[in-house]
Amino acid sequence: MSTLFWCLLGLSALSWFIYPLVLALAGLLFRKRAWCEPERWPDVSVLVAARNEEGSIAARIENLLSQDYPGSLEILVASDASVDRTDAIVETYADRGVRLLRSPERLGKPALMRRLFDLSRGEVLVFTDADTEFSPGTVRQLVLPYGSDPRIGCVDGSRVNSLEGRTCESVYWRYEKALKEACSRLGAVLGATGAVFSLRRGAYLPLTPRRADDFELAVMARVIGFSCVYNGAAVAAEPSPDDERQYRRMVRIVSWMVTSCLLLMGRALSGGRFVLFLQLLVHKLLRWLAGLFLVAATVVGGLLAGEGTSYAVLFWAMAAFHAAALAGLTLRGALPSKLLVPYYFWLMNAASLEGILRTLSGRPVETWDRSRAGGGESGR
Repeated sequence: MSTLFWCLLGLSALSWFIYPLVLALAGLLFRKRAWCEPERWPDVSVLVAARNEEGSIAARIENLLSQDYPGSLEILVASDASVDRTDAIVETYADRGVRLLRSPERLGKPALMRRLFDLSRGEVLVFTDADTEFSPGTVRQLVLPYGSDPRIGCVDGSRVNSLEGRTCESVYWRYEKALKEACSRLGAVLGATGAVFSLRRGAYLPLTPRRADDFELAVMARVIGFSCVYNGAAVAAEPSPDDERQYRRMVRIVSWMVTSCLLLMGRALSGGRFVLFLQLLVHKLLRWLAGLFLVAATVVGGLLAGEGTSYAVLFWAMAAFHAAALAGLTLRGALPSKLLVPYYFWLMNAASLEGILRTLSGRPVETWDRSRAGGGESGR
C-alpha cells in the first residue's frame, strides 16, 4: 500500500514539478540563444483560419499589413463556412494582396490550414488566429531565428492576455512560458501556440491529410530532425476566455490532442527520438492524468494516515488542497489569483479528463463555433 501511495504521488507531481525542475537544471548547461539577422529575409506567408469573425477580421488584417517585416509578406485567410460578413470583409482587402479561401462546408481549423498551405508561396509560414493582435515586430521575430541556425524548424511566440484581469488560462500561460524558455535552450520546445508560431516550409508535415494542428506541426518538425525554439519577443495579444469557456476549450483541445500525442509518440519511437517520446509522455499524457493520480493518492493516503505521521501530514495536505479548490470554485470572484491555484489546477484537470473520455468514447470535439463559444475562442 505504501509503495502504491508513493507511486501515485510521484506520478501526480512528475509533470507539474519534477519535469520543470529537470528542464531548468538541463537548461543551465546551455547559453540563452541569441539571434542574428539573416543576409536575406525570406518570403513569408501568414495563414489565418476564420469562422464568423466579422467583428475582428478587419483589425486582424490591418494589424498584419502593418507589420514591420523587411521581406515579402503574403496574407491568406480561410473562411470555415462563415455565415456572417467575414468573407465580404476579407475580399475588400484583395487589392492589397490579401487572398480569401472559402470553404462552403465546415472543415475545422486543421483542414483549413492544410488548404492554405497548398496555396501559400512563402519559405516561412506564420500561423495565427483571427482574433489576435501582433506587436509590430512579431513576424520579424518569428523569422529571425531561422537565420541563426539552419537546424531550427519551428519558432514559437508569446501569447498574452489582451483583457484586464486574470483567468485560469492567463495564470496557466505564465507557467507554460517558463517551461518554453527552459525547453528553448535545448531546442526542445514541445508544441506551439496556435495564435503565434512559424515553421520552415520544409518542416511542414501533418500527421495525416486531415491534421494540421499547431501542436502536431511543431512536434513533427522535431520528429524529422529540426529543433523547436521559443522567442518571447514575438508577442500576440488575444482575449483570454473566462473560466467556463476555458473549460470547454480545454475539453476540445485535449479530446483532439490525445490521438495526436499517441501518434506522435509512435513516430518519435520509430524515429529514435527518445527524449521527445519522454517529453510527450510526461508533459502531455501524465499531465492530463495528474488529477486522477492525485485523487487516488489522497484515498490511499487516507488509508495509511494511521500508520505514521508522514502519511497523516501528506493526507491532510492533499485534503486541504482539494478543499481550497472547492473554496476557489465558490469564492473565485473574491479571492486573489494566487489563492485560486488549486481551483485552476482542478478546472484544467477536470477538463483534461473529460477530453480523454470524449476520445475514448469516439466523440472528440474537432471544430469550434463562435456563437457557442461566446467570443474569443479559436479552435480546431
